Amino acid sequence: MNTKRVLLAFVVGIAVQAGVYLYLDKVLFAPASDFQIAGTNQQEALGFGVEPNGQSYYSFDKRFMATIVDDQVLIYEAGKKGEPQRINLHGKKVSFFEWLPDRNLAIFATYGYDNETGNYEVHIAQYDPVYPERELDTPIEDAPEDSKIVDVAYSTATNVVYMKLEVAPERYRIYRTDANYDTRRIHVQAENIGRIAVFYDEDIFFYDNLRTGVVYMFEGATSSWREISPVGNYRLVGIDGQDIYVAELNRDDKVIAAYRGRLRQGFTKIATYKTPEDFSKLTLNSMLEASDKMESSGDTNK
Repeated sequence: MNTKRVLLAFVVGIAVQAGVYLYLDKVLFAPASDFQIAGTNQQEALGFGVEPNGQSYYSFDKRFMATIVDDQVLIYEAGKKGEPQRINLHGKKVSFFEWLPDRNLAIFATYGYDNETGNYEVHIAQYDPVYPERELDTPIEDAPEDSKIVDVAYSTATNVVYMKLEVAPERYRIYRTDANYDTRRIHVQAENIGRIAVFYDEDIFFYDNLRTGVVYMFEGATSSWREISPVGNYRLVGIDGQDIYVAELNRDDKVIAAYRGRLRQGFTKIATYKTPEDFSKLTLNSMLEASDKMESSGDTNK
């Protein structure tokens, strides 16, 4: 009898838990308007995503979804019927969009001719759908015509934002803005810049020079900089906490090895690619998976 009661209690508990999950999936996060929510098209964390126009982006907890439609950003809230929030861009287009990984705050960049002024403008903006009246919009004062922001690195603890501005094919500038909206150009040791990143809790910025294969760091507080990659041809992959990940490339610009390092400690090889891979297909997650496979196989060819 006791065994039957235990089994019955177990079955009831599983049923209740399943009901909760079903409610969350079918009710709380179900589409609440005529807009059909399809698969997630979240832009890559380092900005190497598809063209934002026509794409949808979900906030970290999936409470909000943003859709880019020409010169408007539409914000939908899960479980809430009615019209979405609309961000009017006054004729400009979106070149970058991303939700922060730990809060319902969107970072996006716009470019184009303003409908009201007729001037060509580039802006970086922050939008909080919970407090939409607090929208922040910062212009890039000396942005050349036809330029646009194509990547953004946000330090969540310091509120410092670094922006990669494309001014011509394979030519970029870096701009920085902070919590005081002090926006300025950062002069870096490269024009053809690849990926960018910043520590989440420090104003320390990272980028690479695609022409020379060197990875650099820049300290915002002192404007000091230095090379951090080993000797050779390297590309920045990303940042995880205080760990810096870079890839070593061969003469054909194919990835042959992965490295992990820290400032003032140097880099250690964590994976070797017996078949060289295209860098465009390399992500921080795939690099960590390659490292785990090497460790599990006992391969010490580092």
